[in-house]
This record gives sequence, structure tokens and C-alpha cells, in this order.
Amino acid sequence: MIRKRLLIALSMTVLLLMGCSKETVPSEPESTENDETVDAVTEVPDETENMEIAEVEEAEVAETVEPKYITIDFNGVTETHAEGDSVTPLKWNILSEEDNGIDFADEWYASENLSLPMIGTDWNNFSDENYEYLWEGEDLYIYENGTGNCLYVLHYPTDKWYVNGNNAYLKDGIFYGASVANGYAQPNTCFMFAYDLKNEKLLWRSADQSYNSMNFVLEGDVLICGYGFTAEPDYLYQINRNTGEIIDRLLLKKMPDLIVEQDGKLYVHTYSYNYVIEIE
Repeated sequence: MIRKRLLIALSMTVLLLMGCSKETVPSEPESTENDETVDAVTEVPDETENMEIAEVEEAEVAETVEPKYITIDFNGVTETHAEGDSVTPLKWNILSEEDNGIDFADEWYASENLSLPMIGTDWNNFSDENYEYLWEGEDLYIYENGTGNCLYVLHYPTDKWYVNGNNAYLKDGIFYGASVANGYAQPNTCFMFAYDLKNEKLLWRSADQSYNSMNFVLEGDVLICGYGFTAEPDYLYQINRNTGEIIDRLLLKKMPDLIVEQDGKLYVHTYSYNYVIEIE
């Protein structure tokens, strides 16, 4: 009986020793929802990068451009013409001539559903398809439409009374303007001119007493303007835009001050007459 108990005790001891000698196998770690986030490589979305590039490009476009200051001096400059293509004069025919009772131009144009050839309330601000022009004092500021950048500040002699209306035009780097002196005919006064702004060079200067209207109209390669004064003949002129030469003129009863073109007709306001002139 005692021997049997010893055998049982010995057997239990051997079993315990065998259990302690087994290798302990580590259990698999529990998976977590953040495992993929930790192992994944974070990338910057393409849209964010494109937005940053676009913002830089917009900032570069929005940068202001320093204007170019140019003084045009006509001292000692007489009538000058450039080499250029000849231009066939427009055919014109007076359709109506009415005494206006010395009214204001805006009243007549309003009655004809026409717009004055300028914007703003001070008659010193006007624009075309590419540029806006603003007279401040005796300087003409030229702004680029869209960006609002001031590209040029021009200074040239002209009577401040005539610093209004569309009396300036910039196209393909060539500036078309007028130098006017108020009063009776004087030498080297009241003319149109063309000036190369890039090369700062005068291209042509029209004849004396060919311009003292408040504006001019561009029709293709023809500049239409006017001149007149007390006891002097009053004309509408056609000037070749390429050369500055007068190619035709039309006698009126009074000096033309404002000219509007619409639907192949010129609406010309003078001191005491309104003209409607057909052009072809």
C-alpha cells in the first residue's frame, strides 16, 4: 500500500516536470483599427498642390507694373509725315443740318439715344476696348483694362480746355493724340500726332489748324476730327492714320466740337448746329 502511494507521487512529479519543460509560444498580437494608418505613407493631395501653384501665379499676375513716364516735346517740330500705306477717303454726305439754339451736346445726343464719347462726370475719363484714359492735371494716365495697371503717364502740350472727350487712342504701341491751343490760328498749334511709345519716337504730326475738336473718331485707317474758330473756316477732316496727311475735308457752318459715330453715320455737334452725316 505504501509502495503504491509512492508510485503515484512519483508519477505526478514526473508529469509536473514535463509540463514545465514545454516552450512558451507567444500569442498573436491583437489587431487594431489604426494598424493600416500607421503603416501607410501619407501623401499630399494633388489638388492642394495645384491650388498653391495657382495662388502663386495669381499673385504674380496681380503685381503692379511701374508706369512709363514720357514727355513729348514739340518745340521746333513742324508738320511731319511718315511713310505708310495710302488710304482712300471715306465718302460722306450731309443728311441733316439743324439749328440747335446753342444747346449742350449731351441733350442732343440723349434725344438721339447716343452716348457721349467719354465716361465719368468730369469729361476727363474715357475708355476703349483695351485701355482707360484719365486726364489728371496736365498728364494723361493710360490704364490697361482687366489688370488696372497704369502703363503710361504722358505729358505733352495741349490747352486744358480741350482736355476732355476722346482725344487720345492707343493701338499696337502707337499713341494718337492732339496738341491744341485755344484762340485764333497760330503757327505750330492745333494738330494731331502719332507717337511710338516703345521707342519714344514721333512718327508724324499733322498740319497746323487741323484739330481743335474735343474728340476724334477712328474709322479703319482714317482719323476723323474737326477744326474751326471765330472768323476762320470750320471743317471736318479726314487724316490718314498711317502718315498723318489730310486726305479730305468737309466745310461746316460752325466748328465741330463733339463727334459720335453710329451705324455708318456721324453725329456732329457744333456751337449752334447739329449735323448728321452719312459715311461710307
